[in-house]
Order: sequence, then structure tokens, then C-alpha cells
Amino acid sequence: MARAQTVTKLSIDRWAELIGIHPLHFNQTIIPTMPPTVCSAVWVQHPWQDVDRIGREDLALAIRLAEDDIERELKSRLLPSWEIDEWRPTERIFRPELFNLSSTDIRGFHQIATARWMNFITGGIQAKTLVEANSPIVYSDANADGYDETATVTATVDFVDSCEVYIYYPGKAGDDAWEIRPTTVDIDVVTSIATIVFRRELVVLEDLMEAFDVNAVDGTNDSNFLTTVDVYRKYNDPQRQVQFLWEARAGCLNCNGTGCAECAYNTQEGCLVVRGDPRLSMVSYHPATWNADTLEFDSDCWSVQREPDILRLWYYAGIRDKSLSCNTRRMSPNWERAVAFYAASLLDRPLCECNNVSAWVKHWRRDLAIGGEGSEERTSVDEDLLGNPFGTRRGAVFAWQQVVRSRELPQEIAI
Repeated sequence: MARAQTVTKLSIDRWAELIGIHPLHFNQTIIPTMPPTVCSAVWVQHPWQDVDRIGREDLALAIRLAEDDIERELKSRLLPSWEIDEWRPTERIFRPELFNLSSTDIRGFHQIATARWMNFITGGIQAKTLVEANSPIVYSDANADGYDETATVTATVDFVDSCEVYIYYPGKAGDDAWEIRPTTVDIDVVTSIATIVFRRELVVLEDLMEAFDVNAVDGTNDSNFLTTVDVYRKYNDPQRQVQFLWEARAGCLNCNGTGCAECAYNTQEGCLVVRGDPRLSMVSYHPATWNADTLEFDSDCWSVQREPDILRLWYYAGIRDKSLSCNTRRMSPNWERAVAFYAASLLDRPLCECNNVSAWVKHWRRDLAIGGEGSEERTSVDEDLLGNPFGTRRGAVFAWQQVVRSRELPQEIAI
């Protein structure tokens, strides 16, 4: 696939699709019926392979920067992701010199904390397990054009959620930088067979992408493409959600008969339950022990009889577009466009000599704070809009407008 060491939520292949770059040429591939021209010269992986143009690694950095900026202002991930070891202080009672000994509120419910990232889905950590190593790829020509563009992989699975099936370059230990995407996955619940379909040019051999003397890849030569992939299941493991921390009190001789370690917290595990609107990421926390037999939490008592001082959170959160069938894998089209256009405005070198692509990027890179730039018409833009934290280029302004609109949407639409 068009891959990069910088992992992005918007795949760089999807970015290329949005701006109109041919998928074969973007993946360094040609076929006899569609040879490269000045306009559609193949892309390279690194800028040093062609110093006059942007490489896929540069593009991934721009996309990641755009995603990070947008997520910071939204206070939400653009796609669900796992937040790891997030430290949050607990709420103190109105008299700071006193302790809450019951760890409950005035109504008798468990106390709550607010996670840093909005659109809470569930507590837990990322789990990734190998389903099948070196699963064979079968290539076929679905449209009889002489190019075996369709790649198909099958694997036996013991789960039913097709959104949990991921494929990677073989021998990469499921490293997300080597994920092959986009894919279409279907699981037959009767046979437990997962059928994974993707395009051939997404699996160009690593050596051909990383070559010092980079060349276009012949799409009709099977030896230029992978013959196998590794199939993984990536899913949420709920057994780790929250850890409670208590600071030892001065002069403590014992804590419930177990003693207090110096320069260390007393700790206990627990679980999280979202309270109210998931968009706000308010969660109540409960002392609990994971039961490996029932795959559920068993209720537990507090090991220290007062409110914890600090919470360490592990959870899964992010925006899910409910109109999409696999909304944990695919970003909302509105956010795809915002990221794509903002990323285009961040590129500091030409993409290629193709007029339609270079004109498209120039359009989104235009600085709207400079009136009458070149021979273009003067554009009137609200000064408050130009003062946004992303900058004054058209792509940055477009992305900021999407952020502002999302804040104005009803909550059931915004998430």
C-alpha cells in the first residue's frame, strides 16, 4: 500500500483519492495500458528519491499534523483510539482539609471523573492477536482489463466482528505502519471464514519502495507484489480500565494491616462506567476485579477507606460516524475532507507536474490574509476566521470551519 512510518487515521491512499491522484501511480505502479506521463509520474516513498517532489513520507507527516491540530481543538479523536495511562485527579469535597471516606456522592453513587478525550466508548486497552501468518493472496482480474487488480485473502476466525480484522505486511509483527488499507472484510458466520479484499497495488514489495534508484513497478509482474499477508484481530480488551492511587500519609505505620511503602502509591484496580452523554466522557469509577472465567468484573471493596487521590485511565474513545457500517475504521467524510485540505495547505513542495493536482493544492495553500495574490481575485474573509489557530491558508480555514460547525451541532449528530 501507499504506506509511511508516520501512522495516520486518514490513510494516504484515501487522501490521494480525495484529490484525484491515480491509485496505481500513487502506489508507484504502472500497467501497459496506463503508462506514466509527465502528469501522472509515479510517486516515491522518500523525498531523497526525487528531490523535486513530495514523497509519501512527507505527505503522512502533513496529514498527521493536520489530524493532531484538529483533534486538539475538538478535544476528540477523529477516529476511535485507545488512550493509555491518562492521569486524572479525583474531585475533592468542598472542605479541602477533609477526606471523602465513602468515595460516593451525596446521592450514594460512585464519584465521577472526566476523561481528557471526548466521545467515550468504553474502558480498556488495545489487544492485537495473530489470526494467521503468511496467509496466501489470490489475485484476479475482475473487470477483464488485463490487470489483476483484485487481491483476496481468506482466514478462519473465531469472532464475528469484521471490523476487527486487520492485515499487515508479513513479518512485521502487526506494526501499524505496515497495515494494508483500505480493505473490505466479510465474515461468514456459518463457516467462520473471513474474506478480505483489497487492491493489488497496495502490496508492492518493500524493497521496490525503498530502493535508492527508485523505478516504476510493473503492475503485470506478479514478482513485484506480496504473495502473503499476516492477518490479525485488533479489538478492545476490557480487563484494564482504571487504577486507583493513594498517596501514603505522613507517619503512616500501617494501612489496613498491610503497611505503607515509602515513596510509592497504594494501588487498586477497577472499572469505568460512562455517565450521561458519552460525548462528554464523564465516567464513574468502581473498585473491581477482572474475572477471567466470566470475562466480567466482580465487585470489590476499597483497599484504602477514602477517596483515591489520582486515577490512571485506559479507555477507547473517538468520533464514530453512525452512517458508516464500520465506523471505527473509516473517518466521517466531512472530517476526511477537512484533514485532506488542511494537510494539502501544509505541503511545502510541489506534488507533481500535473496541472489538475498542482492547481488543486495551490488552491488550498493560498493565504487568504493576502488580498489579490498574483492574478487571482481578491477574497474577502472575516477577520475572526483568519484569526483561527490553524492559520490563514484556505485549507486551514476550511478545517477550522468544520471544527466550529461541529461545536454547533446537536450532540446526537456531533458524535
